[in-house]
Amino acid sequence: MPLGPQNFYNRLDHHHDEAKNWVVVNWNLGNMCNFTCSYCPSILNDGSFGWNDFDVVQGFIDATVAHYAPKTVYFEFTGGEVTLWKDFIKCAEYIKSIGHDIGFISNASRTIRWWEKNKNKFDHVCLSYHPEEGNHDHFIEVVKIMSQQCRTHVNVMMHNDLEIWPRCQEVAEAVIHIPNISLALQPLIIDFGETLFNYADWQTKYIDRQWHDLASKIKHTRTWKLYRGSMQMYDDVNNISENSSAHRFINDKTNNWKGWLCWSGVEQIVVDFDGSIMIGWCRVGGAFGNMKDPESIRWPTKPVMCNKSMCHCNFDIMSKKILPKNRYIVEE
Repeated sequence: MPLGPQNFYNRLDHHHDEAKNWVVVNWNLGNMCNFTCSYCPSILNDGSFGWNDFDVVQGFIDATVAHYAPKTVYFEFTGGEVTLWKDFIKCAEYIKSIGHDIGFISNASRTIRWWEKNKNKFDHVCLSYHPEEGNHDHFIEVVKIMSQQCRTHVNVMMHNDLEIWPRCQEVAEAVIHIPNISLALQPLIIDFGETLFNYADWQTKYIDRQWHDLASKIKHTRTWKLYRGSMQMYDDVNNISENSSAHRFINDKTNNWKGWLCWSGVEQIVVDFDGSIMIGWCRVGGAFGNMKDPESIRWPTKPVMCNKSMCHCNFDIMSKKILPKNRYIVEE
């Protein structure tokens, strides 16, 4: 049942119960990238941090698994283009060998041969189409290959430039004919801060209607593990709820949970380029350790109160949040 006219809700939680059984580690593995998109800060692609040695990465994987046991951990690698790391496949094979799951975010630029050779080594892949540098036909082919092997999500980075926008539309309207994928049209944020690109009203409408006009047309003949997904807004006062998604919270500018208790750190953590470990990309509370020194990590065990006016990252949004009862404001 949809929320009332005031859109009051006091709890944000995972729509799918399966998501509650996983701890997710969103790991910025390095900042080497073969793309230099104009909307990405140079820190994401200039290679200034390099890659960690495999032994260091393996040590943190083991420490994380031990801390969050008996839950299963899903390691999701991002940062630059992770498939460029020489030990990436070795890392994937190790994670699978100890009974946990691996996924990654990629611009899909590796050769078709690479994707065919390694397609069975992953549980999830998020393929992001970057319209300034991505190759349309190659990207679509990679989506087809991976969607037959594991859960495959497609992000289309929606550039507002009128000459680039049609490329985004073309990819979005092509991938919906590939079965068993999910799709999100991602509005861009200036310097990954708090300000959206200046979209025309018709562009905002296109992004906002993406489920109705695009994603709802994707056919699903298989089921995959679901680590994260849409979020449910619960009004526990009136026993009603409504479903939403990370991109919609951002697009509608309703991504503000300041003063709420947030389960980031309990349900999921992030690792930055330099090895710093935090509850989320919001960096609330600062670093609680470094992956290069597992013994010194102060693992979070309780929710924290949000002190940010905007939750700008999809990953951060997709964690449980509760509004303390003393902050309920419900008009008569």
